[in-house]
Amino acid sequence: MRITILLITLTLLAGSCNANNSRNTKIQLTEQNNDNKASKEYITQRLNHIYQVAFSDQEHDLLKLDSMFMSQEYNDLQNKALNIAERTQDPIIDADHWVQGQDWTFPTMQVKSIDNITQNTATAHVIITTHMPGNNSEDYEIILSLVFERNDWYIDNMQQYYEGELLDEKAWYKNYVENDANM
Repeated sequence: MRITILLITLTLLAGSCNANNSRNTKIQLTEQNNDNKASKEYITQRLNHIYQVAFSDQEHDLLKLDSMFMSQEYNDLQNKALNIAERTQDPIIDADHWVQGQDWTFPTMQVKSIDNITQNTATAHVIITTHMPGNNSEDYEIILSLVFERNDWYIDNMQQYYEGELLDEKAWYKNYVENDANM
């Protein structure tokens, strides 16, 4: 009887250890997968995917693309600004930040660099080339602030220098919303 109880106890302990090892292995694999996502290679792949979808979207619905690839904080702020704009009849979006222009055909994107990578944030410099009628093209360097949320990288802000001034899209939205609150 004692031997039977001892064997059952040892079997249960061994099974428990295997279950814990299996659970630990799953946790390590999940963490490892997220660690792999905090690499230049993965972030470059993600940005290539984002811009491939943005540039191939037949409707090129700016707000749809933003909801798919911009951070939750960015989208919340943009929605507040759009609600104010609708109420005040103020057209606040007059250019497409995905292609950096209004009249374009066949835009391309190239990742120039990815810096300041942490588990939750990174900065990417990308070059958007817009090809326009008449064989003309223009390059725009965009600074992307990235955040890791919803198990992937999303764009939290787009910045670019224009005539020596840093244009900050998220700061502009914040200012727009705050100015309305102060009126």
